[in-house]
Amino acid sequence: MADDDGPGNEREDILSILRELRPFYFWILIAQIALWGTFIVLAERDNCTIAGFSNCVVNIGLKISGLVPLWLLTSVVLVDIGRFLMVLLPDLRGRIRARARAEGKAEGKAEGEVRMHDKWSKWNARRIEAERRGEPFDEPPPEPEDSGDR
Repeated sequence: MADDDGPGNEREDILSILRELRPFYFWILIAQIALWGTFIVLAERDNCTIAGFSNCVVNIGLKISGLVPLWLLTSVVLVDIGRFLMVLLPDLRGRIRARARAEGKAEGKAEGEVRMHDKWSKWNARRIEAERRGEPFDEPPPEPEDSGDR
């Protein structure tokens, strides 16, 4: 049994369309027929006045029928591209979030180190000043900050 034989992965024999994606395929196909059919009718509009109604209908039918295989193929391709993007985008989004999270942690760690360095420098300056004046210095050293890694 192949990986594609599971439930929801049954394919139609014609054009190998996933059964669950069949509505998307047909909507794309209908949209293409409507769009290109309108374009062909508008392009043939001027020829219809010269050739007569029946010849006009035949010409439009011939031009549309010549494009049907292309519409069938592009509908399958567009559905598969959409399916590929639906799989790729969450993975890509996860990678971007992981990278942003790692960068944020690195920036937070650097900021924490700067703050701790600042605290220690100020504490040490107070200690040295107290020593210089001959005063006792009993202030405890700065406590490390909570890293917040959870």
